[in-house]
Parts: sequence; C-alpha cells; structure tokens
Amino acid sequence: MNKLSYVVLAVMIVAITVFSGCSLITTNQQKYMSQIVASATSADGEYEVTVSMEEFLTYYSNYASSYIQNGMTNAEATEEVVNLIINRKLFVDYLKDYKVGDTSTYALTNADINECWQEVYNYIYEQLDSYEAEIYNDWGIESDSTADAEESTENEFVGRTSYQHEYTLVNGVLTKVEQENTEDENVPLNPNPFKQYFWQESESSTAGFTSVGAIKTKITEHSNGIREEEMVRFVRDLRQAESYENHKDNTSWAIFERELQRVYEIQEANKYIENYEENFNDSYIISSNEVLELYNATVKSQMELYNNDIEAYNEAMGSDNSSVYYHPTQGWFYVSHLLIGFSDEQTALIEEWDSQVSTGVITQVERDANVENLRKQLTATARDSEGNETSVTKSATAILNEVNDTLSVYGSNATARINAFTDLIYKYTTESSFLTRDFDYAIPFDSEYDTMVAEFADASREVQKQGLSAVTGLVYTEYGAHIIMFTGMPQNVSITGENTTLQDLWNTPLKSSSDKNMLDLMIENVTRNDYSVAQTHIINQLRDGMDIVINKSRLSDFYAN
Repeated sequence: MNKLSYVVLAVMIVAITVFSGCSLITTNQQKYMSQIVASATSADGEYEVTVSMEEFLTYYSNYASSYIQNGMTNAEATEEVVNLIINRKLFVDYLKDYKVGDTSTYALTNADINECWQEVYNYIYEQLDSYEAEIYNDWGIESDSTADAEESTENEFVGRTSYQHEYTLVNGVLTKVEQENTEDENVPLNPNPFKQYFWQESESSTAGFTSVGAIKTKITEHSNGIREEEMVRFVRDLRQAESYENHKDNTSWAIFERELQRVYEIQEANKYIENYEENFNDSYIISSNEVLELYNATVKSQMELYNNDIEAYNEAMGSDNSSVYYHPTQGWFYVSHLLIGFSDEQTALIEEWDSQVSTGVITQVERDANVENLRKQLTATARDSEGNETSVTKSATAILNEVNDTLSVYGSNATARINAFTDLIYKYTTESSFLTRDFDYAIPFDSEYDTMVAEFADASREVQKQGLSAVTGLVYTEYGAHIIMFTGMPQNVSITGENTTLQDLWNTPLKSSSDKNMLDLMIENVTRNDYSVAQTHIINQLRDGMDIVINKSRLSDFYAN
C-alpha cells in the first residue's frame, strides 16, 4: 500500500491529547515520551524533522486501528503512522517558506492567528475544567454553576442559510462563482485571557501564584477562586510533566506559556494546511468532463455491484447513504427529525437507574416510572437565525404543538411543509450534527437492515405510510424525544451511468430542504481527489533525497504481531 495514501485525510489532525494510557510507558514517563523515534534529514544535513514518542503515540491512537482493519500488519501500520507525521511536518515547513517573489502565499493573517489562539484557549479551558470536581471535593463546597463565566466556548449550532454554490451553470457551462472575501486584514490580535490568573508576588519577584489559602479566599466579580485553583493545579502538573527537560525559567507563567506555545504550534500548522487548501480551491478550475466522468464511473461501479449484491447496497445505505448514487430498489426512504434530547445529567440518571435494576436496588417498573417522569421534563431552548440561544425555553409537548400549528398553515404543500419543519429543526433541535448533513437519515422498509434504534426506525416506517411531509408525535428513545418527518425517496439521476448531463446533476437536490445538489457534491469529490493528488505530489518531492530513519528498537512493541 502507498505510504502516502492517508496523508490528505490526516494532515488536519489536532494532536493535543497524550496517549497516556499506554501500558508500554515506563515509570519515567516523560523521558520516555521525549525519545526521538524517527527522523528525516536532507542530503546536505542542514534540514531535519524528528518524531518524538509522544507525537507517535498520539497519531498511533488515532489511526493505527483503521490501518490494521484495512489489512496492514502491525509493522506496516507503525511505519504508516511515522510517515504520516513526517509528511505533515515537511508539508507545513514547505508552506511556511513558500513565496511568490517577496510575498508569502500562505502567511497567516491576524484573523488566522486569532482563530488559532481561540482554539488553544478553548483547549486550555477544557483542561482547567477537568480539575473542578476534585477542587470542590477537596474544599468541601458545593458546585456553583454560575462560576467562571469568563469561559468562551464556540457555539456548536448554526443558523439556516442558503447553500453557497462554488460552481453554477451558465448556459449549460460549468462556471466558477466568485466568492466575496470578507476577512479584515487589520484585525487586532486577541489579548491572552489567562494573565489575570498570574500576578507579581512582589516588585522584585518573578510572576507566579499566591498561596492556596490566598487563592481560596480571593473573590472577584468574575470568580469564586475556583478558576485560580484550577490554574495552580494545571501548572503543577505541567511542571512535573516537563521536569526532564531542565528548563532554566520555571516560573509559573513560563511553564504555562510553554504549554500555550506547544498547543498553538499544532493549531498554526493546521491553519497553514487549511490556507493551502483554500488557495488550491480558489485557483483550481474543474472541467465538466472531470465531474461527469467521476459521476458516471461511480454509478457504473455501483450498478455492477448492487445489481448483483443487494446486501452490499443495504450495507452501504446503512453506513453512509451520502456515497450511494445508484439505487437498485426502492428499499429505503428518507426522514428528518427534531430531537429534544436528554441532558448529560438526565442521561447519567438513566444509566444509574439501569445499574440499580441490574443489582436489584430498584425494579424495572420503578426504573420505567422514573424515566417517564424525566421525559415530561424534557425541554429545548430556542435559537435565533444565527444559531445563538435565546431566553425562550419550551417543553417537548409545546414544541410538538408549535410544529403542528406551523405545518397546518401549509396544508398539503409538501415542499413548504418540509422547509418549515427544517426551520424548526434549526430553531430547537439539540442534535447539532444533523444540521450539517448533506442527506437526511436513510431508513429501510425491512427492519432487518435497521441502523437506528428500534423506536425511531419503527416510527419512521409508520409515518412514511402517511405520505410525504407527514410528521409523528413525540417518539421517545434513549436519546430523548423525536419529532420525525418523512422527506422523500432516493432518486437515480442515471440508471445506466451514461449520457448524464450537468443539468441532470444540478436538478437533483440532495434533500428537499437544501439548495445543495448532486452537481455540488460531485464537484466536492473531484476537488478532494485533485487536492489529494497535488498535495501528494508536493510531499513526494519534499521526501525525495531525504534520509528517513525509524528507530525500530524504540518502537519494537508496536512492530510485534
């Protein structure tokens, strides 16, 4: 297998988490982590990239299992991981140095840098939050959910907007759409939000923390002292983790700043690669032939497979229906849904009740009564058109009533009903991932092929019988309460894989509630393929003539079968 075959899928990895649970780590864990397990050196010896054990373990935990499942041996998967890291480092260094004249093509703007730092800050906040329960327990106080309001987390929900086509058809010709650049090049850099937790102990001392006792009694308008104590414990652990490196500057701020920089460098590398991809997409023009050839070839391949193996078709629809372009039967249909989900706390309660049933503490009847009571408490907070929460919170029953009242306005107009329901999904659903799907959920008529939980799949089959745009009442599953709508049947653009036109693809929406069509999807696939080829070509050139050395003795446990 080509050693570069996975580079495009993997270069955007955010390698922050340490694979600390590995049983191979010695007692001197950090010294073990710092070992160099591989290197790539230029022919003149003036340029070198290295791979540490920590980097290797992080990537290994993310990718090795999939490599092995795809048929690689342990040794092959180990070397694939090493090559993946080397490729990424070579590629990022190339992007940083690449210039046209005196202009750096992929240089980061202030907006880029701010985005990188925001990702760093979000990561640090997550690390700090992990100490909270421990601190409350140590201090003997109850958690205050209003504390630490300074944390800023990214809104995972989005507002509903029209799909922005990258290409359109002008008189039947594939034409690239000019995209407006709204980025302000003069954006000021964000201030570091963590300096408030560090202060001068005296005029002559270096920056550091006051005593735990002082922190415990420190009250400000934004904190009850918990965040300060989280920072103390976080820096304490950072100090221990880097002890083997013998840094000369070991003040609290210096230790913390080194961690910030470590995580920032990972995010910065991601941003360089992202900028390269955007530049590639902006400058690369796709031909009509590329799109049609890829679509027709895919359809022909799927026809040959699915017409002779219906089980393969059902498996493909159940795993990733967005990659199925030929449908040999009408064995599946599409639904969308609005979820009013259980909170994390409610889910934990249900898990606890299930455990109590298994140990005989409560009966199944008591457990079911408890869950039924929780269902009555399900609520969702309305969001505005941009996906931001408002002050309006409604019960699941009230949301169902709003759905029915809204849809009744459109009578039997299925298209209008589907669009109105989609607006309500964006407004209330607690499942953010559904909002960004290209296709709705695929449900089989034959329950043998169900991939959804039984309650959801059975309710979907019942509502399908009622006709296009019909909706269910509240359907309860382990995830919460669902309102499900039947949105349509899979359609074949071509049943031969021949004579397909761009207009045919343009006229085939991926789902009835979106402007995105099959042409858009195929353009994305072509772009992804061409980008992969271009990136791999650059990496092959960068690797040419380099001396790649893998220290197999340090990775011996990973080579073993």
